[in-house]
Amino acid sequence: MENFISLQQLQKAAPLLKKHIFTSIQLKALQKKIKRQTLSRNEKTYYYKFIRPKVRAMLAFSGTEEATARGEEWMIKERAGRARRILRRMQKKHRTARIMISGSFLFNKEFQDIDVFVFTKYQKEDYSRKKIHVNFLPQSALGSLFFGSLCQISLSNFTPETQKDFSVSLVGLLQKYELLVNEILNREDYQKNLRDFLLQMEYLSKRIVLNPLQLYILRKKFSNRRILLLLQRYLVENLVLNYPKKELALLKMYLKDYKILSKEYKNSANLQNYIQTYNEALKFAG
Repeated sequence: MENFISLQQLQKAAPLLKKHIFTSIQLKALQKKIKRQTLSRNEKTYYYKFIRPKVRAMLAFSGTEEATARGEEWMIKERAGRARRILRRMQKKHRTARIMISGSFLFNKEFQDIDVFVFTKYQKEDYSRKKIHVNFLPQSALGSLFFGSLCQISLSNFTPETQKDFSVSLVGLLQKYELLVNEILNREDYQKNLRDFLLQMEYLSKRIVLNPLQLYILRKKFSNRRILLLLQRYLVENLVLNYPKKELALLKMYLKDYKILSKEYKNSANLQNYIQTYNEALKFAG
């Protein structure tokens, strides 16, 4: 219930709420609940006996349903209805968690899974049941670039609040690229890391956060036999255009290590890819 009220909204409306609806103690308890802080015994009594019923009434009066929809214009209508039913079922299993449904199920005729994301402070193992894939993510993920994309086409039991600015570190980007290259060469499922890599690259180059549909379309362009070459050119171009030459000097350290390793592992395709890619980047950076 409190998921539909942000801390910013509460603070802004505090004088009015305190004057007409809540006492100071009740308002403090509601604020703690929104922050997901532990309530005292008295605060729990106030919350469940007085605060929660009032919040429920206010939401009902305003016509707010217990589901927030973002990007409905891109959703398949029947899928949105099914997602709402799934969301209600998931809420019964995870009563205090923030839950979101997103992914290609909402906007694409063909889909593999119905992705349900549960944000929790406890570490839990993901699971699949029939078509539903439940992903447990830490609450810190709510401030991530991934979440900024995810929530743009979604149904959730809370009101998503996203950051405007994100950082894409050179080290983190290179790690993601190398992991992606390994997965492709080993013929593993690389779609998740491809999604994350493309999301970071588009934000780095254009300062935009792609929504799931835009990201889905972009991923399709990289799904062919020349994917390694495409990724290599894509990375080189964006490294040169978005990082200063001084920072790109880090690539020389990587190259030194990989050249040493390549003497021992002469047939290692991934090492050859890294060496070629980073040499190209340094060449164009001048």
